[in-house]
Amino acid sequence: MWYTGSGDSGKTKVPSVGEVWKDEDIVNALGDLDELNSSLGVVSSLFPEIRQDIEKIQNDIFTISSEIAGFELNFSTEKIKELEEMIKKYSEPLKPLKNFVLPGGHLASSFLHLARAVCRRAERSIVRLSRNHKNVKHEHVVYLNRLSSLLFVMALYVNEKTFNPNVIWKPK
Repeated sequence: MWYTGSGDSGKTKVPSVGEVWKDEDIVNALGDLDELNSSLGVVSSLFPEIRQDIEKIQNDIFTISSEIAGFELNFSTEKIKELEEMIKKYSEPLKPLKNFVLPGGHLASSFLHLARAVCRRAERSIVRLSRNHKNVKHEHVVYLNRLSSLLFVMALYVNEKTFNPNVIWKPK
């Protein structure tokens, strides 16, 4: 069965808090993480060279979501260090930036920029939720903050590898 109808009333069940309205902070945060994960799935299908790292990140996002929902999975600070190593790896061939970059270029790069924006929204949702929800760990917030930096670097990297110039913002 692919549906239950249990959410037809506008409520859903989250293990850590029980039945809640679908517009509550915890549901919004979990939804933002789900949207982030889905957008990364698009990136993974568009640019196979980064697929392995993207899939590792997707698994981490599911772990964060599961912990917030109430499952004990022991999210590790090692995951943050892994992101920092990825940032180093993907930034190696890049030239330093002095200005903002317009999202675009290769389709995978464009979706990485979109995923970065979704990641920032998810981070804001998690921060909001952390004020009154014990299952949000400081490591979750740090991970999402670092992830948005990685997604930006990956977007630049994809354009570099596909010979699509990163377009610099030109203020008037």
